[in-house]
Amino acid sequence: MTSAAFIAEHYACPTIGAILSTLTFSAPIQSLKSCTRNGSLGALNPTPWAFMTGNCIGWLAYSYVTLDLFVFLANAPGLVISIWLNIGAMKLQYYEEMIRYSSVQVTEVVRTRVAGTEEDNNDNELESAEINEDNYAAGNEDTICLPHSPPSLTSHEWKVLQILIVWMVILSTTNLIPSIDTAHMKFVIGVAVNMNLIFFYAAPLSSVVTILRSKTSASIHHRTMIMMSLNAFFWCVYSLAIRDYYILLPNGIGLVLGLVQMMLCALYPIAGGDDDDTHQNTNLTEVV
Repeated sequence: MTSAAFIAEHYACPTIGAILSTLTFSAPIQSLKSCTRNGSLGALNPTPWAFMTGNCIGWLAYSYVTLDLFVFLANAPGLVISIWLNIGAMKLQYYEEMIRYSSVQVTEVVRTRVAGTEEDNNDNELESAEINEDNYAAGNEDTICLPHSPPSLTSHEWKVLQILIVWMVILSTTNLIPSIDTAHMKFVIGVAVNMNLIFFYAAPLSSVVTILRSKTSASIHHRTMIMMSLNAFFWCVYSLAIRDYYILLPNGIGLVLGLVQMMLCALYPIAGGDDDDTHQNTNLTEVV
């Protein structure tokens, strides 16, 4: 007869873990919606979302190799959610770059025109000729061509592309080489996804310097931190039950990192409360 402990370890914990995984992936949705309304990422750190995409891709591949339904159910919704989050972050970063570029462009046009009105006609004509030759766009004398245009790729787009390329190489290599059996495939994908998951868990800590300098934990997404820690705990229990150390190692580290983030939040609380939708939208220039 199956014991209650066996059912709890092999079925209850992974089921709860799968639900918590989806909730963890969904935690930043409201904050991103708020940022979209404000037209800026503010203090919200989108880097974990790039690693979230790689994390879900890796664990989905691992679930196919090990035929683990719980791992599949925990990460399939997350892949869809992470794609949406990353697209939102890319749009906001590009929008911020365009606003910054447009502001500089308008400032240069105004400065040039004001300077022109303070000189005599001859100097003004000479200056206009020089500007037309060197700085104006071809066929358009109302817009100055600045030496630096907005980047074709935002920083977040570059991060996502790098992660996708890495996983494309890993998965194509493990699947297209005939000599690699299931055991070796499990090892390669397991190690790779472990590394990715550790980065996913540690990504919010990339703002530790900012937290220590500003004395506020605004750049840590609190809902994600709480759900991530609970999620890691239940997967630790499940991995110990089935003796899968590829699942245990990253989730154990994730649990420790979650506790570290909680400590930072306790040491440096957010002024005026800790509503994520509010504090994550402070001006970007104030925290960079």
